[in-house]
Amino acid sequence: MKGQRSILFGNLFEKRKKGINKDMMIFTFFLFLSFIFWFLNSLEKEIQAEVRYPVRYVNLPENRVLSEDIPSKLTLLLEGSGYSILKIKLYGSRTPVALDVSDVNYRRVRGSSDLNYYIITSGLVQKLTNQLRSECRITSVQPDTLFFSLDRIISRTVPVFADIELTTDKQFFVKGDIIIEPDSVTITGPKKIIDTTSSVSTRKRKLTGLSETVKKNYPLSVNNRFSISEKKVAITIPVEQFTEAGVTVPVKIINTPDSIDIKIFPDEVSVKCLVAISDYKKINDMPFEIVLDIGKADLNSSEKLPVEIINVPPFVKSLRFTPESVDFLIERIQR
Repeated sequence: MKGQRSILFGNLFEKRKKGINKDMMIFTFFLFLSFIFWFLNSLEKEIQAEVRYPVRYVNLPENRVLSEDIPSKLTLLLEGSGYSILKIKLYGSRTPVALDVSDVNYRRVRGSSDLNYYIITSGLVQKLTNQLRSECRITSVQPDTLFFSLDRIISRTVPVFADIELTTDKQFFVKGDIIIEPDSVTITGPKKIIDTTSSVSTRKRKLTGLSETVKKNYPLSVNNRFSISEKKVAITIPVEQFTEAGVTVPVKIINTPDSIDIKIFPDEVSVKCLVAISDYKKINDMPFEIVLDIGKADLNSSEKLPVEIINVPPFVKSLRFTPESVDFLIERIQR
């Protein structure tokens, strides 16, 4: 009996639930329909609205370019029917209006040493209205004043920098300098920017585990502020296997006073380094010099005198020498 009652109440609840859901759907439909009618009715009324509209500046004076700080969009306060304003917001702002600089009354900023100018935007209302081709009226334009400069376009040759992070395989090294061809390019743009640009670089690249010479074209970094005469450069990274080499070099004593005679122990130093396999036979011809500079030495308090190595070729890696200091004996010269 209790089970039959539960089933009966369950069926009643389901029916009531379905009825509520149906009523809610009908209510939502008519609410949405009411909103549509209200919205369509409001579009017929006269309203005011702001629109951010893109602008493109054309017909600049020859060999001049606009400064970057001039706005690319203007805020237009529009007055008209809701239909017209909605149309501009949805479709009209996709195409920028063209502002003919040669046909605009712009004035030079007083006291400015640079080529700085300004435009009162209220004088642009009619030109903007003609291009919008809309039933709306432009009542104001913001900002009310456009400040800009007409910088001179110049060209300059600058070096190219290879922005490459590289690592070589074990016992391989870069032999010599990375070669860039061409090693310089011509950049053209506003004088203010070109004067402060000292170089251009390739796009950043990362090379790992190099075990042979790499020759490849690399694109230069794109810069919207100026144009570059070349889009790519050829880069050669000379990679070669290195091996350890050693040579014994005599110590050269310099800046010895005439009043003393100095003897050192040992009088030669063992130099070890890594060199490219192709340069291994040249190790004995390398211009290493081990120098003891008496002018820098403290002869009274030092037990040993440090030596230094000079004339190290740039392609030598991991240079070390022993000993780094030598014993010494001073003899006074009687005159």
